[in-house]
Amino acid sequence: MLVKAPAKINLHLEVIKKRKDGFHELKTAFQLVNLYDEISFTVSRDIIELKETSKEIKDNLILRAALMLKEKTNSTKGVTISLNKRIPIQRGLGGGSSDAAATLIALNFLWKTNLTKKELLKIALELGSDVPFFIHGQAAWAEGRGEKFFNLRLNPEWYLLAFPRTKISTKHAFEDFVLHSKNNITLKEFLSGKTVNSFTKWALSKYPEIKKTYSLLENVGLPRLSGTGSTLFVSFSKKEKAERALRKYPDGFLVKSLDHSPLRQFIE
Repeated sequence: MLVKAPAKINLHLEVIKKRKDGFHELKTAFQLVNLYDEISFTVSRDIIELKETSKEIKDNLILRAALMLKEKTNSTKGVTISLNKRIPIQRGLGGGSSDAAATLIALNFLWKTNLTKKELLKIALELGSDVPFFIHGQAAWAEGRGEKFFNLRLNPEWYLLAFPRTKISTKHAFEDFVLHSKNNITLKEFLSGKTVNSFTKWALSKYPEIKKTYSLLENVGLPRLSGTGSTLFVSFSKKEKAERALRKYPDGFLVKSLDHSPLRQFIE
């Protein structure tokens, strides 16, 4: 079984406060885009094995997801997983979280463990705050840790992505930045065009390369940071405008918004 695990961008990301459990209260708008990791699964006996076509990723969430599903369902089956990594890591695009969600969905189907979507969402949240969104599988406004969803119906958009070489650990970003103000933008305000990313000023002040890339992108539109970075993006309502922007910034990469994840067919 071969699946595509899509990337996401954050059209809005606001840190509200730190919670008593150590996590942060968020308000965010998730949008899936057509940039994918490819993952193949071959069911085997008992053993779980991961093969990576590129450089090995430390503490890969794919393995954690597979082991957690096996443990919670008492499955006697194993699997050989091959990962073709295309989503840049530690760039705010959720590649690791998407891979983990794809693993839960695919193995639940292949191992016939028959967990419901609600049960998969619960396991996903144990793996990371972004993982439930990729189980949810469509554009959404999210609150809490990012696991309380309100579906969004957004117009199709093209996005010019810029990938600074700087890698930012989400854990480090939340530990290092200081929350100075709280806008508390509502869903209604977001839908009327109001948006913010709590990490933008932090990333621009801390990482010169991101600041330089941001300045270059201002020549083609309004740059925004995805997640905790380092990916920056500019949105366009028409493909032609996005292509013109790409000619001005040829180091960029064009992607299109997705209505839903290709993985939804396996759990709905």
